[in-house]
Amino acid sequence: MSQVPGTKTSTKTSTVNGVTTVVTTIETPGQPTRITTTTTTTTTKKPVAPGQVQPQPQQYFSSRPVPVQQEPEQPKRRSFFSSLKKVLPGNNSEKRASIIQTPPPPQQQHQQRPTTPVPAPVQQQQRPTPVPAPVQQQQRPTPIPAPAPVQQQQRPAQVQPQVQAQRPAPVQSQAPVLPQIIRQENGNGIFEDLSEKLRQTTLTRPTPAVEHHTSTSTSTTTTQNGHIVHHASTTYSGEGMPDDAISLLKRSQPLLAPTFSGQRLDVDSIDFSREDELARSCPSSKMASIPALSDYLTSPCAGDKVSQLRTIFTWMANNIIYDVPAFMSGHYGDQSPEGVLHNRKAVCEGYANLFIALAEPAGLDVKKVIGVARGVDIQVGDERLGSPHAWNAVTIDGEYLLIDSTWGAGVCDLATRSFRKLFRPFFFLLRPNRLIYTHWPDDPREQFLDPPIQEKVFRDLPAIKPESWGLGIKLAGKHRGQVIRTKDDSIELEVRLKKRPSDGQAGKIVARLNWKGQSVPTSCQWLRDDAKYVWMSVKGFCPSSGQGELNVFGWPPGGDQTKNGPQCLSFRVINEGSGRAAKPMLQQYVVKGFAFSVLEPMEAYVKKNVPQTIKIRVFDVEKGVVPALALQSPEGGMPERLPQVQPGLFEVQKVLSAGQWKIVNMNSEYAFSFAAVFDAV
Repeated sequence: MSQVPGTKTSTKTSTVNGVTTVVTTIETPGQPTRITTTTTTTTTKKPVAPGQVQPQPQQYFSSRPVPVQQEPEQPKRRSFFSSLKKVLPGNNSEKRASIIQTPPPPQQQHQQRPTTPVPAPVQQQQRPTPVPAPVQQQQRPTPIPAPAPVQQQQRPAQVQPQVQAQRPAPVQSQAPVLPQIIRQENGNGIFEDLSEKLRQTTLTRPTPAVEHHTSTSTSTTTTQNGHIVHHASTTYSGEGMPDDAISLLKRSQPLLAPTFSGQRLDVDSIDFSREDELARSCPSSKMASIPALSDYLTSPCAGDKVSQLRTIFTWMANNIIYDVPAFMSGHYGDQSPEGVLHNRKAVCEGYANLFIALAEPAGLDVKKVIGVARGVDIQVGDERLGSPHAWNAVTIDGEYLLIDSTWGAGVCDLATRSFRKLFRPFFFLLRPNRLIYTHWPDDPREQFLDPPIQEKVFRDLPAIKPESWGLGIKLAGKHRGQVIRTKDDSIELEVRLKKRPSDGQAGKIVARLNWKGQSVPTSCQWLRDDAKYVWMSVKGFCPSSGQGELNVFGWPPGGDQTKNGPQCLSFRVINEGSGRAAKPMLQQYVVKGFAFSVLEPMEAYVKKNVPQTIKIRVFDVEKGVVPALALQSPEGGMPERLPQVQPGLFEVQKVLSAGQWKIVNMNSEYAFSFAAVFDAV
């Protein structure tokens, strides 16, 4: 293992009264001093009654120093990639790796602590294999773009061809290097032959366990020139799970370099229309070579790193397609920058390599990150960690940001061996705490999170799709992982929708339960709201024992639900019940002009000749629309208007005769559209 010359390390261990303390110090020339203190407390093991199984919870936080070292490799398992062949020619030239360590961000002053050297982190095995972009669900294949941001960052008028965005001035200092970027060189260049290592990749690793009577706390303090530039701590008690994965992720913050300007980049507030138009208008004569193409894309934006990176990202999304047949066959072809530019197709390795090659002539420091991702062949709740993948990392004014030009170019379907081009700017300059939901780097430091999260946390993070962020759809309630388990056939999920600041409108959601080849209706009910959010409840029943998949689709405020909306959330549902308690849910339709949820009745069948409450909540009403809900009896005729007991709430109590009843919206005095249907039996 290679390390930075002059690095000094030291580890001291002491045990007093059952408390073990390990102090690890690393001192590298030109880098901050990092001191990690890990305290493990061992208490008396609780007795276990005869026949009782002692719980063995999974360990979230290791007692090892940060950055976390990878667990020992286990025997390989057969997987989706085990049949892929090694097709690219081998390279017999000597390979070498370089490790660059990066200091954490500066914070408050503190008296300098004595420092001693610490062992450099163990170099992790790279996991270099291409993976295609995730596939949209077949039920809702057409993504709807997120609503336009309320405020856009202003740009000063200027004469073309200059394309310059007005952004906070960066700190005038030497650009920071990224944390440990391991790159192997060969005789043909610096780009790794990912396919040569494909068959050596292990897609699953065991998660370390900890006995319930052990408590571990870790704190890391980094000092530079006598000042504390960072401090972080985590605690894990073996007495059960400390928290869900989302809460644990929130304890880690995006890593910042010492040169951080003090203001984070808000990509959503920037209008990139001129950069995108420049990239899409690139003449074929400028695509003959990498230097010519790089000059065309970056020179009009000279001095603006964000604009230069955007033109490269947009050009690649419009001109490079994902090579699905090559991926399926295992014959990836030439993934060098020159090969990708010539063939105009690539797998993830080629995308990442070409992005670096186009950025380098402009002086942009772009790195390649190797790891796995929850891509096309990874189902929700899958035991595998992910599919081998590659993406890029950059620094902007001391902030580490990530780019996945492969997933930004479109989506692919392995079943049809096809790729659908779809520009997805979500994957441009992502913050690390967002991309970590789907991308897991081999090197924990390339998470760019402080502190890095454990593998167990990544495995438990919910399957949140990119469109969920733009639509303001987030999980709430108790189910915040990938799997929903039930023993009584019923499922319930709570979702929070963010209101649009300009008018207070929220988005819309529907949910579908795929159960053993059939689509089972669910109910999306309004729960409550405040000035910023609306909370919705998704309810349904599993018709039998076994497993299924629950998918949530969304629309932006005012979105047309008659058109397909993008998938936002996905869950594996495991029912240990028999299915006898399952009840069909009330059938609800789409009404133009507003969203609504039937609070009562919830089920498709109610009792006849007894008082029944009809209660409907209306929200996200478009300007100029006045909801007019009514109830039509089984005999037909004109529907009976439902009284509005308070703004947005329609309610009435009525004795229902046998037959099918319809909740409708009166579009005019004599015309109406169906909203929901149920039966009195």
